Formats: sequence, structure tokens, C-alpha cells
Amino acid sequence: MDKNLATFLMVAKTGNMTAAAKQLFITQPTLTKRLQQLERAFGHQLVQRLPRGVALTPLGEELLPYAQKMEQIDLQAREAMQALVDGHLEEIRIGAGPLFHLRYLGRAFEKLREEFPQTRIRLTADLNSRNLPKLREGRLEIMFGTTEFLEPDDEVQFVPQTLVELGLLVAADHPLAKRRNVTSDDLRDLSWIVYSDTPDNEELTISYFAAHGLPPPNIILQTSSFSLGMQMVADSQQAMTLPTQLAPILDMNRLKVIAPNPPISRKPAGAFVRGSSLEFPAVRRLIDIVGDEISTV
Repeated sequence: MDKNLATFLMVAKTGNMTAAAKQLFITQPTLTKRLQQLERAFGHQLVQRLPRGVALTPLGEELLPYAQKMEQIDLQAREAMQALVDGHLEEIRIGAGPLFHLRYLGRAFEKLREEFPQTRIRLTADLNSRNLPKLREGRLEIMFGTTEFLEPDDEVQFVPQTLVELGLLVAADHPLAKRRNVTSDDLRDLSWIVYSDTPDNEELTISYFAAHGLPPPNIILQTSSFSLGMQMVADSQQAMTLPTQLAPILDMNRLKVIAPNPPISRKPAGAFVRGSSLEFPAVRRLIDIVGDEISTV
């Protein structure tokens, strides 16, 4: 990719000239020179300095999506060429949320290693909202998760593999844990922990309450730590939303997964992957193996 455009993208991402130069392993005068060359090429100022950091001008904002698209094209071209030359990945970098990395990926990795023993596996267990940008930027080859963060994107494909039903997690001694049938009205007085780093899951819970004529839920904590959420639920009378498919891997002596009627939500889930990454046999095979794991559990 053109080094001047790459510099522009890093400045837009960091919002700081010094930080951008460090990320690009260049000096700040070199970074400034590249930006000036780009601005001369377009005939307009693209970046303006602020008392703290920098910001894109309106014309810089206009250029940004085109530059991001060019970055994606460059990445995919390099991947496609690498796959054509040797078809081998020394390392496959994977992102996954709790459902996939706790329920399906362990056995899938064992099978993948049997077929591709020379390929190292690197897993980033994180929220979908953080993994998807890494996938788009080329820092992951594949991501497993639900579709709530999927925006229209020509470069990232979604391969559906399952339907996630969102229920709630409570302590094993919670009054609702002993109920055979839990309705939306039974959730009225619960205190909630939301696993997320964006408003999406919180808004989903709020929407569920509103749709069933309930007052807004009492959300006491939003956290990006799934393990902290589970620990707090186990030690209290609070509740946390989570996929009902996680029930078999939880400590049922401390925790209970409840599927209310109707469910809090149903969302497609599966693999997110760049088209060029599908040229690698290990990536295609991992998608198939995970699909087989889902269908057999």
C-alpha cells in the first residue's frame, strides 16, 4: 500500500502524530513529510493540528473510507498471492467470543492440528466488537461470533453455523433456578450484569423489557470480563445474559442457565472471514471442523 496513505490511516486511527509515528516506526518529521506529500497530491489539507492531537478535516474525513478500502484491497491481494504461492499458513490467528472459545474451539483445534501440524494457532478470546476490527485490519484470519456487529462489508464474509439463543445466568440457589417455566414477567425485579464494551447488549436487554411491557431493567454493571460476570452472578442474586448453549460447560453446582419464554433474543452466529483468507486450506478446514462440532453437540 502507498506509504503516504498508510501514514494518513495511522494518523486517523491514533489521532496523534507522535503515536502514529511510533506505530509506523518512523520519525515524526518523516511522518509530517508523508502527510504533506499526500496533501499536495490531493490539493487539499487533510489533517489539522489541535491543542491536543490532530483531527481530520472534512476532506480528510471524505478520503478516509476510500483509504481504508485500499488498505483492505492491498491486504487481500497479498493474502491471495501468498495462498497461491505455497498455500501454507505458519500461524492462524483466530478471534472468538465466549460461546465459541468455551464450547467449540478446544476440540476443533485438536482436529485442525492433526491435519495441519506445522500451523501454529493463536486465539484472541475477546468481545466481537473488538475482534471484528482486528479481522478487517488483517490482525486475525478468522473470527467466530454473532452477527450484531456485522456491517455491510465487501471484504468480510459471514458463514452462518448456528443460531444463538440468549438466556440468562443466575446462581444455582436463585429462586428462578427452581422454576420450570420462566416468563418475561419473572425478570421484572432482577438486577443485571451486562457482558459488553458497547451499548448493544444493554440496549438489547432494554428492548426486551420494553417489548413485553416491563419497566427498564436494573442494570448495575457493564463489564468486558466474562469471568468476572459469572463470578458475581454465582455469589449474588444478580443475573447476566448469555447464550443458553453455554450451559453444559458451566459449574452447575454454582450456576444455572435459564431460557425464558420468549427468549431474550435469537441471533445467527458463525465465522467471519476475509475472502482472500479462504484461499488458505487451514482456514477453510477450520470453518468446516467448527461446523461439525456444533452439529454434533
